[in-house]
Amino acid sequence: MEKINRLFLALLLISTHTIYAQIFDFGEIPEWVEKVDIPKESSISQYDVLSGYYLTLADYQFNIEKETSFKHDVINVISYSGITNASQISVSFDTAYQELIIHHLYIWRNGKKIDRTKDLSFEIINNEVNLQQGIYTGQITLYDNLNDIRKDDLIDFAYSIKGYNPIFQNEKYLFIPLQMLNPIDLYAIRVLIDTEKDYQYKCSSCDSTNLSVTLVDNYKVITINEENVKSIELEDRMPSWSLPFKYFSISSQHSWVEVNKWAQDIFSLAEEPDLKEVFDEIFTGDETTEDKINKIIDFVQDDIRYMGIESGIGSIKPFPPDQVVVQRFGDCKDKSLLLVSLLKKIGVEKAYPVLLNTIMQDHLDELYPSNELFNHAIVRFDYNDTIYWVDPSMAQQGGDFHDLFCIDYGKVLIAGLPADTLYPMSPNNKNTGAKIMDEYTMESFTEPASLKIISTRYGFEADQRRLMMHNYTTKNISDIVSKELQMVFPVVNRTEDLVISDNIESNQFVVVYNYEVDGFWTDKEIMLNNEVNHFWLFRFEPVYLYQYLNETSCEKRNYEYELYYPLNLSYRVIFHFPQKILIQDDLDIFDNEAFHFEEKVEQIDSNSLQIDYSFHTKKKSVKAEEYLDICKQRSAIAKELPVIIYFYK
Repeated sequence: MEKINRLFLALLLISTHTIYAQIFDFGEIPEWVEKVDIPKESSISQYDVLSGYYLTLADYQFNIEKETSFKHDVINVISYSGITNASQISVSFDTAYQELIIHHLYIWRNGKKIDRTKDLSFEIINNEVNLQQGIYTGQITLYDNLNDIRKDDLIDFAYSIKGYNPIFQNEKYLFIPLQMLNPIDLYAIRVLIDTEKDYQYKCSSCDSTNLSVTLVDNYKVITINEENVKSIELEDRMPSWSLPFKYFSISSQHSWVEVNKWAQDIFSLAEEPDLKEVFDEIFTGDETTEDKINKIIDFVQDDIRYMGIESGIGSIKPFPPDQVVVQRFGDCKDKSLLLVSLLKKIGVEKAYPVLLNTIMQDHLDELYPSNELFNHAIVRFDYNDTIYWVDPSMAQQGGDFHDLFCIDYGKVLIAGLPADTLYPMSPNNKNTGAKIMDEYTMESFTEPASLKIISTRYGFEADQRRLMMHNYTTKNISDIVSKELQMVFPVVNRTEDLVISDNIESNQFVVVYNYEVDGFWTDKEIMLNNEVNHFWLFRFEPVYLYQYLNETSCEKRNYEYELYYPLNLSYRVIFHFPQKILIQDDLDIFDNEAFHFEEKVEQIDSNSLQIDYSFHTKKKSVKAEEYLDICKQRSAIAKELPVIIYFYK
């Protein structure tokens, strides 16, 4: 079957290649396009520009009824460093339903136009960067590296793309950011819609004086002209759902009920699938309903490998479940429909495909309703008055269906449960985390110490670690840990092979590492009470915590700050010293709206010290106005994390 699938993919790529000549051509600018002049003056400083070039004109026009988009970019090369990047032009489109028409390529040099249209020599690049992850999109990119581009040239490139994915059933949606990473002299947007059709549209944060609506023939024409457009200002750890720019959006759909009707149609089956083969394979005959649910989920997650043919209609429409079983591969929507079909056949009637947006999550309903907004599919089912969420794309999950971890994607659309609002996810199992223990045993101050590391992952953390171990050898993992230790200790030697224990039923994944470390004790002279004292000194840094807690310069923010969530970390460090030690037990607790942190220090015997750290986050992000106080507390914690341990010589 593997050889057959590879052959299928190869044939698919070859057949796609043969139709390139049919979908790429030169042609005149469409009549409905309105000419926009290139700005004569610019107020943009080269010191405000990334990569040495920017758009002096971004002219984008859309005729929604003709399913055509026109793009006209004029690139201003303002420094020698910008020549390389600006000289590379490209156009991407979907070969399944779109065709490309190149209008012109001009170079404006010293006020004169040089026509380079016929000199274009595109190379065709398959955009299958995700093929290793099992996704074939059918998209291609036409790429050309232009000759003879000089500083102060204007690169004037215009083309149109015609065609719209028929899977959206003539519903239309546009989302157009009105700012970019570089400033723009003139950003011109023009959208033509049929006056007889009811569209809703908005321009977020726009100046009303820059937006106009006129009637031309049978079209309503929406025009936005923004001059001297500022670049987008980004901040670190901005959540994916933050939209740090003005934008224009338009949709032909007005409610999530409409979208749900479309989703039900997409997931509907022309005939009842024959899935007896699956039950013959996975059932023995004496299973309870709960046993069957577990076996069905395991089958879909693990025995149906992840592979998506995301071209054209296939980008949204799932394959029939019986076909997915035969081919033994499918993407998220294929696997979701298969899981729903199998569950219904064993009597779990309330099983539904779920569509969601992994980027917008809880904020998806801030956008207009549209069937184009979804990029992932999972499953929701009800059993014994309890709601369960399953991601069929996740493989090798431990535990049974009561305990399966599912990421909380916020607001989702459940195909088959019509509602005028999106449905808030509420995964029943959020139990995930890691327990790490480092134990140092030191026989003397001059000899190497032994270090045992026990890493225990549970829930989603165990699922992720289990998957990772399928792609790496134990040596790979051990080498990674060794390199991390070498950032702290001058000498690191592995003394034993790592030991892995995977309890799939309780979903606990344990790895034990054994090392020899040296070079951390230093011989110091310190002045105390007017006397010079000699010490063995060791500065312990809980490096494992620094990815979550670190000293930073805390400043006010304009956007939310994304947290590592869900995060539940317990980190224990045990030191067995070569001499007796006497310390005072201590407990520090820090709690705020974003996280909870504890540090507990205690003596466990005459020669041993134990430090327990506990850190967990409470939500996905903190609001901009909350960030400053939380950042200051995080930095204060990080500042006090290092521990100085010393002994008199």
